[in-house]
Amino acid sequence: MSETTENKNVVQSIIEKIQNMILHDELKIGDKLPPERQLTEIWKVGRPALREALKALEIIGLIERKHGQGNFISNNINDSYYKPLSISFKLSNGSIEDLFDLREVLESSSVKAAAKKASNQDIKKLYKTYKNMVNENDESKKAEFDKEFHYEIIKLSGNELFITTWNSLSYLMDIFIDKTVNISLYEEKSIHNIYEEHLCILKAIENHDPDAAAEALEHHLKKIDIELLKKLK
Repeated sequence: MSETTENKNVVQSIIEKIQNMILHDELKIGDKLPPERQLTEIWKVGRPALREALKALEIIGLIERKHGQGNFISNNINDSYYKPLSISFKLSNGSIEDLFDLREVLESSSVKAAAKKASNQDIKKLYKTYKNMVNENDESKKAEFDKEFHYEIIKLSGNELFITTWNSLSYLMDIFIDKTVNISLYEEKSIHNIYEEHLCILKAIENHDPDAAAEALEHHLKKIDIELLKKLK
């Protein structure tokens, strides 16, 4: 085995050790890793290999290096999930239609859960976001409130994997769909339909009707997907 190959294997081994420490709750968000000298002694590895592994984990967002303080598990740990996933998706020639399909499955399940268990406070929060979208004059900010509305529904599912996957999906869609294309959905001729569709979703959640909520959401997403595909061609 060449020296280069052996070093790569050591680096990969260190990365896996740190990942396993997270999976087994030995390290949590914000935790400081042991000093580098201590890690080299515990794992019997060289300092260069350890630093290379830490650098790789820093690049994908799992670790945050603070000057003079040490290495910490990142507070933005979702980055370590969706960035590698996004790169893998692009390299595998994934399509925008794949993203639309995933979004429909994810949001449909989430809105059903939201309709079943949304509290009065949850519904008030959704109404506030909806009203912010309607009352906002800036199309770019209007788009952000729209995204926030859908994210609130995902969060109401109570499923952490749904939330993490939605963040990854949102990141990918931002890559595939130019911001100006997305904002163009909020032109005067179509905006009132968007308002009405969101209100139908909201009313179904408020009435605690999962089937109606899913139907309203799927109807909305299908119309949006058609418009986006037209603009992307």
